[in-house]
Amino acid sequence: MRLSYIIPRITLLFLAWAFFYFAFDPMLKRGMIKGMEKAAKGKVEISGLRTSFLPPALHISGVTVADSKEEYKNLCELSALEFKMEGGPLLEKKIVIDKAALSGLKFGTARTTSGKLLLAKEEAPSEFVTRLSASSKDFAIDRVESIKSGAISSYKIDTDALESVKLAKELERRYNEDYKTLFEKADFKKYQDRIDALKAAYEKARGESNQLKQAEAYSKVGKELKKLSEDFRKDRMELEAKMAEAKKSLKAIEEARKKDTAGVMARLKLPSFDKESLARMLAGPAVAAKTEKVWKWLAIARRYMPQSANAKTLSNEAPRGRVVHFPGRKSLPAFLIKELSLSGELGLQEPLDYAGKIEGITSQPKLYGHPLTVEINGAKGARSLSLSALADASGDALKTKASMKYSGMAVKDLKLGSADSISVDISGFGDFAGDFKTEGENIQGRAAFRLSGAKLSPNADAVKSVPLRKAVLETFSSLSGASIEAAFSGTLKKPEIAVDTDLARALSGAFSKAFGAEVKKAEAEAEKKVDAALAPYRKRLDALTASKEAEFNEKLGAGEKSISSFGDSLLKNIKAKAAPAKVKLPKFKL
Repeated sequence: MRLSYIIPRITLLFLAWAFFYFAFDPMLKRGMIKGMEKAAKGKVEISGLRTSFLPPALHISGVTVADSKEEYKNLCELSALEFKMEGGPLLEKKIVIDKAALSGLKFGTARTTSGKLLLAKEEAPSEFVTRLSASSKDFAIDRVESIKSGAISSYKIDTDALESVKLAKELERRYNEDYKTLFEKADFKKYQDRIDALKAAYEKARGESNQLKQAEAYSKVGKELKKLSEDFRKDRMELEAKMAEAKKSLKAIEEARKKDTAGVMARLKLPSFDKESLARMLAGPAVAAKTEKVWKWLAIARRYMPQSANAKTLSNEAPRGRVVHFPGRKSLPAFLIKELSLSGELGLQEPLDYAGKIEGITSQPKLYGHPLTVEINGAKGARSLSLSALADASGDALKTKASMKYSGMAVKDLKLGSADSISVDISGFGDFAGDFKTEGENIQGRAAFRLSGAKLSPNADAVKSVPLRKAVLETFSSLSGASIEAAFSGTLKKPEIAVDTDLARALSGAFSKAFGAEVKKAEAEAEKKVDAALAPYRKRLDALTASKEAEFNEKLGAGEKSISSFGDSLLKNIKAKAAPAKVKLPKFKL
């Protein structure tokens, strides 16, 4: 064999070996860092990356992902990630990992260097986090000392700007439309047609000479009459329920009236001491900060997760033409991690060790046929952690649900409220329980955090009023526990959140004790102004609903009377005619 044939091929093999031995790992490492930085918007470091080909395997160590919001803090870090790939699927350009292991996963660890990316665009906080933060600042403590109920007497209400008036006009329009639809459905003509048909059937039966056939015809007429009465009763109940539902929507005016009253108080810089406003002021900033981090993780996860069975599954676009895969009976997804074992620590002070597994990480959930599941548990002394989650993308829309419980956690320096108004530092032991689920874009969830054996250190330096400051300090200092609750609803693009805390109830009592009389007087004046502006529209809406309801009931009553009268008369005639044949007739009741 000639050297001119052998040497080029040996050289090519040597170059390929040299590439994978010296250059492949650094290139892969660099690519992974760039990809992770793009997703996290913060610096990513990987201290070690090693690949092997017999068998195909990857080992990554010392990964840190910086928090884009906090320059000297990590979003997460992990000690090692390693897995081995199955060789057979690689021949089909598929990555299938039977088992992988991720260890030393921690969150919120400190950094010694800045984690900020110089060219990265700073992400604006999500819309609903911004709204929650803004609403928590609506309560300004300096308003407490400027309560002037007399200012309301000279305040002129802009009637057209009131939400309650706008709603009353809208409800009037909608009620007229709903009533028109219901009135048309209550048309008695279809029942009159059936009555006429029954009359004709009765007359035909009466003219029958064969007594057995006549008895059978009478029995059939009786059954049809019973069905007629049942159908009418069912339709009436349905229409009355819809009428009641249309009327029920009028109750929303009361909520709008309360908001208008609070709006007047706010425009005159008069405080609202309702528990909802105080809960947002106290717990709003803390809930917004925690929720923003969860929202970021959720956004990253959804970015790389198929949103339905048909997303990123069966076709790959190429510059020219299309490659369509026809999976066989035992075909595997293009990417699959069957099981990923997980371990790490939760919390920075007295961390809790946890372990668990994630199953079914895949780019083609329908082909794989199993949902992604997460099970994580941890326990240490009086503390325990339990997390379970499921993501199912096998249908038309991605469905997820998650449940987490963390009890006995040590809480230090939890700050609620704001230095501009009233704040309180809390230390103690807490229990957290939360449930969250999504279906497509819709979300629903609840979270509750309860502290026991707590020490509350209030700060009311911003309060100039001595009686109020004293009442606030005494109220908080006497408490030994606290709870914070949040409820989520709406959609991922436009979520809604309601915040509540028992500290708001206590604070409301302190405010009422110091300034309750003055605020109630001012609030009564504001309500009087709003009610006077709303009165003409509310009176017209009440009159409209009353007259339409009476008209509606009169129409249904007339129909019931007509059917009842016809039914009684027809049954009486049938009984008289059919008595010799002993026809068994159904009971008639409307």
